[in-house]
Amino acid sequence: MKPILIVGGGIAGLQAANILHQNNADFILFERQGTLGGRVSSTMKDGFILDRGFQVLQTSYPEVQRSLDLSALNLSFFESGAMIKGQLFFNPLRRPFELFSSDILTFRDVFSLARIWFRLQGDVSALDGNKQTTQELIESYSFSNRFKNEFLIPFFQGVFLQENLTQPASLFFYYLQQFLYGNAAIPAGGMQAIPDQMASWLPTDKLKLNQEITALDAKSITLKTGEVIDGEAVILAVDLPVVAKLLKADIPATLGSKTFYFSAKSSVKQPALLRLVGEEHLLHFTCLTDVNPGLAPEGKSLYSATSLTESSEKEVKTALEKQLPGQKLTFITSFDIPHSLQRVDGYEAIKKSSNGIVLAGDYLEFPSLQGALYSGRKAAEEILART
Repeated sequence: MKPILIVGGGIAGLQAANILHQNNADFILFERQGTLGGRVSSTMKDGFILDRGFQVLQTSYPEVQRSLDLSALNLSFFESGAMIKGQLFFNPLRRPFELFSSDILTFRDVFSLARIWFRLQGDVSALDGNKQTTQELIESYSFSNRFKNEFLIPFFQGVFLQENLTQPASLFFYYLQQFLYGNAAIPAGGMQAIPDQMASWLPTDKLKLNQEITALDAKSITLKTGEVIDGEAVILAVDLPVVAKLLKADIPATLGSKTFYFSAKSSVKQPALLRLVGEEHLLHFTCLTDVNPGLAPEGKSLYSATSLTESSEKEVKTALEKQLPGQKLTFITSFDIPHSLQRVDGYEAIKKSSNGIVLAGDYLEFPSLQGALYSGRKAAEEILART
């Protein structure tokens, strides 16, 4: 029996490989880059561990709990909440007695949040078919302008990487349930530790790095060298624009962002919270070393700042220094990620163009580590069911 060919060594591809391996199915995984992980990756520079864009591991995702050895990742956790213009806002389920510790919440906001909390009891589907957008949902509640405009909207702009929040309202409820009841974390070695762990469970001779695929069909792939490799089946687990290119389909719109990293001298440790800004050049930032000091050399702080616009290093640094008076920041690097996340619809043309190729990727579910892991599992199980 020929091996199953997996194109793409991101989370979905690695998950497919692991499911096949656990079921004693032969496979070969091909990755264009020299490292595995795709968008979930990290790099080292000047002693700093820098993730490719601001990313966290949401521990309550079902596939995360099912697929990863969380204890081995040596996680450091964010506080559940956010800092809004210098004021702390903690998850009211974790710290109910601090609900009114700032003046951001009104009784009207608490009433609306209680209505949402009741909605979150039991199973919440990420995609329920309802066409209501997140923006429309937020506007339908009686939130105060301050809470809505300074917390809810900027927070979910960071989640969805959208200014207008057109992602489905069901995703709002799903993500909020995860944030309220789960924990956001960073592995000790950065997010790269996740694909590294998944790859460590696979035979190294089945992982082919620096292998670009130029063409494929349901039973074979063609390498850039011209070599054709036949297989029992093909799983295509790459980013959506690459999927569209290989399948000769229209490239759909995706959601982009830009992350900037800055260092400073270590300061007094603050609560490990996301800090919402919601300005043109600075959507949010966080001091990553408040979460995980090991991400920076001793005596240094590491800041991650995210923008949804084509902002320059100078513009973001100026905006960030306004938020951190007295801190002298040094630019480290930035990551421009034009395809950070996918929308959750509009991919029917992609699916129809697959012609027997099995697809995997979070665009088939919803943008998240959960979506990538689950899609990889489904792809592998679909092929296993054939054999």
